[in-house]
Formats: sequence, structure tokens, C-alpha cells
Amino acid sequence: MESARVDNRERLPSDLQQVLTIARYDLYKHLRSRRLLGLLLIAGLILGLMYSLPLLLDQETSDDPVEYMTSYVGSVTLLLVLGATMFAGDAIVSEYQSRTGYLLFPQPVKRSVIYLGKYLSTVGIVSLMLLVFYCAAALLTVASTGGSSHEWIFSMLFAMCYGAAASALGMFLSSFMKGGTGALVLTFFALVMILPMVEGVLIISGIEPYYVLTYAEDPIYYLLFEEYPEGGLVADVWPSLAVVGIYSLALTVLGILQFQRREMVS
Repeated sequence: MESARVDNRERLPSDLQQVLTIARYDLYKHLRSRRLLGLLLIAGLILGLMYSLPLLLDQETSDDPVEYMTSYVGSVTLLLVLGATMFAGDAIVSEYQSRTGYLLFPQPVKRSVIYLGKYLSTVGIVSLMLLVFYCAAALLTVASTGGSSHEWIFSMLFAMCYGAAASALGMFLSSFMKGGTGALVLTFFALVMILPMVEGVLIISGIEPYYVLTYAEDPIYYLLFEEYPEGGLVADVWPSLAVVGIYSLALTVLGILQFQRREMVS
């Protein structure tokens, strides 16, 4: 009997394998969800309007690929907020609200593994959305200007990193909330109103808010240009990347700790 138990333990997949398995199945769930379809429709609407309105209104557009691309990239922050809200905002609280935790938690899977799997799937789906959006915008830029610029790749990569931090914030808030709607609303307003308000107050006070997450989004736009602006109220690339990384790591660790101590309540 004892040897059989040891054999069973040895057959169990490692934590990393379990994380990847949960992430894969959660990603499949996202790919089949109406939320992804809705987000892609919003992204397509933005791209379509940006491309067609100048033509319909007979307005001239810039022949410079970089300047033309900025009109599309200006909407990336909105898509990131929506993506983090829709896919991370209720990722954890839904297990409690829908009672699926009664089936999932008794399984021989650590809470940290479940959390990390859901986080990876969220980051994956947000990154996929950004990849589709940027590639479509680049193709429209080529169609309209006849040229392109590789700087948009750097902007996209930074946007994916920012999306990871925004998703970490959404899942962290979700681990505390009791209802999915409240978690979604709080995640949205944290990224759209609360953090920008803190950022604005610090700027008015003469303090550079480099440690506020929303201040670190500047490189998404300014990395499109060959020369990154220096001075003024524009966040630098490397400090912003460090802030994004710290938010992603710290909020994920704190979210896991909260998830581990939280119990199912009938």
C-alpha cells in the first residue's frame, strides 16, 4: 500500500505542468467566450473607423507611416483596460460566486498553481488581442502610406508587458471581491479613474508619479518614434518597464497569498 501511494505521487504532474495545463484550458475557454468576440469587435470597429472616416469625410491623412500609425496606437490603452477588466477582473471571484471552487479546490492542485494558470491565460489572451490589433494597424498603415516602420513592434511588446501588469491588478482585486460585477467595475475604474487621479495629484504637487502604473503607459505611444522624447512629463522606457515588472510580480504574489487564505463560504 505504501509503495502504491509513492508511485501515485510520482505520477502526479509537476507544478509547472499543472500551471501550463490550467492555462491552456482557461485559454480555450477565453477563445470560445463572447467576451473575446466583443473585444475583437471593438478593436475592429476602432480600426475600421480610423481608416474609413478620413476617406468618407475626404480628409487628408499623413503620408508618414509613424504619424499615421499613432492614430491607431492611441486606442491601445483603452483596449488594455477592457482586456484586463473582461478577462482578469472576475477570474478568481467567479470560482466563489459560481461555486465551481467546490469542484476545483478539493483536487490535488495548489491554489498558487490555479492562480498562476489563470494569470498566464489572461496575459496570453490580452497579448493575442494586441498582436491582432497591431498587425492589422500595420497593414492599414502600409495600405494608406505605402510604407511602414519597425518601431511599432517595440510599442506592441511594451503594451504586452503593460497588459501583464494590468491583468495582475485585475486578478489581485478579484481575489478580494465577493461578486463578479463589483470586481469588473473596480478593475475598470482603478485603471481609468483611480490611478490616473493619483497620478494627476502627484503631478500637480510637483512629484513625478513614476511609481504609478498608469504613468508607465507612456512608452506604448512614444516608442513609435525613432527618437524617444526626453524631459517633460513623459515616462522613460526602462524605469517604466521596471515599474510594470514590479507591479506584475508584487500583485501576483499578493493575489496568490489572498487566494490561499480565502475559503469557500456557503
